[in-house]
Amino acid sequence: MNRSWLRVLAGVVENVGIPVASYLLLTWLGWQPVWALVGAAGVSVVVLGVQYVRTRALTTLGVLVLVRFALGVAVAVVTGDPRLELAKDFVITSAVGLFATATLVFERPFIARIRRDLSGEPDVFDRRWDNDRGFRAVHRRLTLLWSAGLLCEGAVAILLIYTLPLTAAVVATSVLAPATLLGLIGVTEWRARRYVSTSIVVGRAGDRVSDGLSPDTADSRPA
Repeated sequence: MNRSWLRVLAGVVENVGIPVASYLLLTWLGWQPVWALVGAAGVSVVVLGVQYVRTRALTTLGVLVLVRFALGVAVAVVTGDPRLELAKDFVITSAVGLFATATLVFERPFIARIRRDLSGEPDVFDRRWDNDRGFRAVHRRLTLLWSAGLLCEGAVAILLIYTLPLTAAVVATSVLAPATLLGLIGVTEWRARRYVSTSIVVGRAGDRVSDGLSPDTADSRPA
């Protein structure tokens, strides 16, 4: 098993296995379901704290974990409703999907900003963004994909929460969220990288034609 698969497995354990196991353990110990959900989110905060001690860095995802925990405590105190406690995360997910749609009116939509920040080479990304209309169009289409995916995730999750038994809903939504995220990330990276690779090949072929050589014969030149 290579390192990439180990990272995926670690992510599944952290984002699915630990919260679900924590919820089941706390309910078995007699906690009310709403507070068991808060406690399971608290375990994620503890994991985040350990990561912060090791790296001394708080990521955007880490901030979202803290906000989610704070909102969870507030919902538990005010309503005491475990299904609303579970549903609140997917209301936030749907709100993010709507926000992503709204960013299409900006110069750089949602996915373009995220991929630029994660690229490790923002200057290279900026140059391609400024000079390649097709590159911009790909990121706008990918932003639409994320909008649709997040809105569908929110709708499906809320349906599951209010139709399944509570424990089944906890398990199902804990699997749904990372599965949706991994799927969207996979499609995004595949499509964006495929466009870049294709444009590089086409660009090289164009350079050869401009030198008076056809793409089929350019590589047969004597050295």
